[in-house]
Amino acid sequence: MEKKVKAIGLLSGGLDSVLAAALIKEQGVEVTGLLIRTGFTDHKEVSADGKRTVEDTAKALGIKFRIENIQDEYWDTLLYPKYGYGKNVNPCLDCHLHMIRVAARIMKEEGADFVFTGEVVGQRPKSQLAHQMKVALKESGIEGRLLRPLSALRLAPTIPELEGMIDRKKLKGFIGRGRTAQLNLARELGVEDLAVAAGGNCYLINREYGDRFKDLLEQYGKDNFPKSETPLLRIGRHFRISDTAKLVISRNEEEYYKLLPYRSGRYSFELVDVIGAYAIGTGKFSKEDIHLASRLLGRYSKAKSEETIKVLVSLDDSVSEIEIRPLDIQDPIIEKMRI
Repeated sequence: MEKKVKAIGLLSGGLDSVLAAALIKEQGVEVTGLLIRTGFTDHKEVSADGKRTVEDTAKALGIKFRIENIQDEYWDTLLYPKYGYGKNVNPCLDCHLHMIRVAARIMKEEGADFVFTGEVVGQRPKSQLAHQMKVALKESGIEGRLLRPLSALRLAPTIPELEGMIDRKKLKGFIGRGRTAQLNLARELGVEDLAVAAGGNCYLINREYGDRFKDLLEQYGKDNFPKSETPLLRIGRHFRISDTAKLVISRNEEEYYKLLPYRSGRYSFELVDVIGAYAIGTGKFSKEDIHLASRLLGRYSKAKSEETIKVLVSLDDSVSEIEIRPLDIQDPIIEKMRI
């Protein structure tokens, strides 16, 4: 009995990964869609209408599905990227290489014949330029078994093509950032409604997140980077109070409840008898830092700058109440401290 050809495909749920999986599946290959979670993507893995997940997409394509969580091992890639960052803290090429290596490991575990991705030559400037794709091939450890079905005709043939596992003539030669060719192919293959939100939800490419991440790097350095602080980077307003102290202030009631679980081991700043925001302080606070943080919190309240109000400051079992006047809304120090 002839051995079934098997392949592992990176399946983010985005259109390109869906198209790549559909093309390979169409050739009679047993495909496993692999979703990799780094811990830095906003992966609810659902469509805009909330009705379909990436796993649902895999089922609709008629392929197997597997999730790999790599959060712990991903830290070295993030903090020490060989090929550096993009505009923010996005180590795109290193990240892509990491995912390819994970896929290569799973390929060997499952006895698959090759790995494929939805990459298109020239689509992403930090990981999909021609020379970058060559780097990924060279460092993947599976150079001849890494196939890019959407751009294969513009790349050197791979082992699956050379050995007849895949018909090269049925692959594509897409290039650049345009989407017309992909949309046309989606309609041709009948998969135009299967994609869900994907690659663009990596928040390492977000400028605000990047600035906050870099601020922590400056405070602690890479070797002592506080990994437990990173979930806070996506919540509230952030202010650098001093070299050792930072304040995170809620913007609404929802963020108030998001901040509450982070009170343990951190300073908590809460307004007394006045409507306003809530804040968490991270790092080491001097008396001057506590006073300034309290005044800043007061600025995000219903109190006027000339009023005297009370702020409850706590750190685990230690609780104190101080009186302050809120910073004036126009005080330039506010924007100077903002991260």
